[in-house]
Amino acid sequence: MEQMETGMMKFAILSVAVLGAAPAFAGGPVVVADEAVVSAPAPVMQTAQGGDWGGFYGGAQLGYGSVDGDSTFSNAVDLGGDGLLGGVHAGYRMDFGTFVAGAELGYDLLDISTDDPIGTANFDNMASLKLMGGIDLGQWLAYGTVGMSRVGADFGGALSGDGTLDGKFAGLGAEYALSDSMSVGGEVLQHSFEDDQNDFDMTTVQARVNFRF
Repeated sequence: MEQMETGMMKFAILSVAVLGAAPAFAGGPVVVADEAVVSAPAPVMQTAQGGDWGGFYGGAQLGYGSVDGDSTFSNAVDLGGDGLLGGVHAGYRMDFGTFVAGAELGYDLLDISTDDPIGTANFDNMASLKLMGGIDLGQWLAYGTVGMSRVGADFGGALSGDGTLDGKFAGLGAEYALSDSMSVGGEVLQHSFEDDQNDFDMTTVQARVNFRF
């Protein structure tokens, strides 16, 4: 009798253990912690960034010039010619964000000669004072320019003598920044020189390189 009671007690304990473990073996519900959700960062809107074109700069230029005009030292003479020119320049610019303004001094050596049966004119140097205003486009700077210039000329034949002619000019230019301190660009200028005996127009096209200080 006592052995029967002991056996029944063991059976009851075993039954409780089996019933408790049954849900796990039977695929019962298992609580799993939610995975952390990482949200993607919101897209950042990139705004156009302007460059920094302000400060002192200097450089060199090389190009081509064409002259057309007339002189009345003796008889009226129509003169025309073309040739190379090149020189150096230095200036200062202020960058206001979108707008850039500045001033520049330049000096060029010219090899532009005109030839006529009556007389010749050889243009050999030119000094200029330039004002410019442009738009800051980041690595690009687009600008317009006006200024005053003085050209030196040697006259031959009926136009004997040496002289200088004062004039003015206007034109357009563009510049591209290769680095914070170096840029390259180009300019097209239309010059007009006039005095009591002479009336010349000169068109110049030049490539330029600048170094910022």
